[in-house]
This record gives sequence, C-alpha cells and structure tokens, in this order.
Amino acid sequence: MKMKRSVKILLILLGALLLAVLVVVANLSRSGSLVRGIEVSVRYGGTPVLVSEQTVADTIQAALPTLMQQRVKEVDCDEVAAAARRIPFLTNVSITVSVSGRVVVRADQRRPIARLFHGDRELYLDSEGGLFPVSRLGNCNVLVAGGEFVNPLCMDSLDAQLAALWQVASYLDSESRYAKLIDQIYVQRDGDIMMVPKVGSQVIELGDANDLDTKFSNLMAFYRKGMPRAGWDTYSKISLKFKGQVVCTKR
Repeated sequence: MKMKRSVKILLILLGALLLAVLVVVANLSRSGSLVRGIEVSVRYGGTPVLVSEQTVADTIQAALPTLMQQRVKEVDCDEVAAAARRIPFLTNVSITVSVSGRVVVRADQRRPIARLFHGDRELYLDSEGGLFPVSRLGNCNVLVAGGEFVNPLCMDSLDAQLAALWQVASYLDSESRYAKLIDQIYVQRDGDIMMVPKVGSQVIELGDANDLDTKFSNLMAFYRKGMPRAGWDTYSKISLKFKGQVVCTKR
C-alpha cells in the first residue's frame, strides 16, 4: 500500500511539473508571437451607445500604428491605455493581452446626467463631474443645463459654478421623485441655481447647492398643498433659497 501511495504521489508531482513546463513554454511562445488584433469590450450600463467598440479599436490603432507589428512581449499596456483614455467617452480603462495574443481593452462608457448648453457649445456633464462632447451615434434623455459662466468651460476640472451645477444634477439623478419635477437647471453668475419645472410657467430659485433634501422636500410639499389652492399660473417665481421657507412671487 505504501509503495502504491508513493507512486501515486510521484505521478501527481510529475504531472504538475509537466503542466508547469507546458505553461512556461506556451508563455514563451506567446510572448514571441505577433499581436493578433485588438479586442474591445465597452460596458454601456444601459446608456445609449455614444461610441462603438469598433471606433475604440480603430482609434487606438490609428494612435499606435506599429501596435499590430509588435510582438506580444513588446506591448506597452500603459501606452495602449493612454491612447484609449484620450477617447472622451470612456472611463475606467484597463488593458491586458490575451492568451491568443490579442490586446484586450475593457472600459466603461461615461454616464451623462445633464446636457450642458453654452453659446454654440454643447457638452455632457457626467456622473463623476466631468465634461465630454455629445455624440453623433446617440442622444441621452437627460436634464438640460446652462449658465452665466464666468470662466471658460474646462473638460478636466470643475470651477465653483460647474461644481454647484453638478451637485444639483447629481442629486436629481439619484432622486427620481424630484427629477420628474424638473426640466432644466441654470447656474447664475454668483453660483445660485435656477430651475424650470416640467409643469407650470414659473421659475424655481434653488439658491446654492446645500440642504438639497430640505429644499426639495419643501418644494414637493408646496406643490401638493399650496399650488392646487393658489393655481399653477399664480406665481412667476418660487424661491427655496431661504432656510425653512418657500417664498413665492405673484405675477
């Protein structure tokens, strides 16, 4: 019995050693072979397609024209990732090389929460607080936004006005019960937010982007109790700017 057990253990060890050798040989063979293509996987997360996977592959290949002539071991994954990140619709980019020798690109499509109009410019504001261009492939049915912007719009960072706009847009994105009330938001030069509701002809003065839970709760209460009695066309402005108050301006 001891002899059989020893032989069995030896065979297992030899099998494991052979497998390890085959893996090493396969990796050496793979690393010396040429890149066989670019494979792209974009997670769209239910958002309309703004950039196709083929466009991503073509853009990377155009940015790195020698990539397809490289051997697998020569592929600089950081360089490929940098080329992919220059595509404005993508975030969370990762690059690997598959066993078959294909460069694998995985990324998320950025998720817009507002469509920003400023002069002749039209941009999306995304869930992470970044700006990126609209796409010819699809349109996203999101909140409309604008503003009296003091500084030029920057794609890489938000100033105080855009930060306030993003805070409100992000809040409405997470609170569908309130998002159903609002059609447009607008940031004034001083950073205060104005809103246009989907029902009624008044404007809503939100003020700054603080205490949004309280402000929207007060607005909802006023819509349910005060507006039906007064009439939807009675007021030209509803202000939530002052703490604990809903101040209305008659036409």
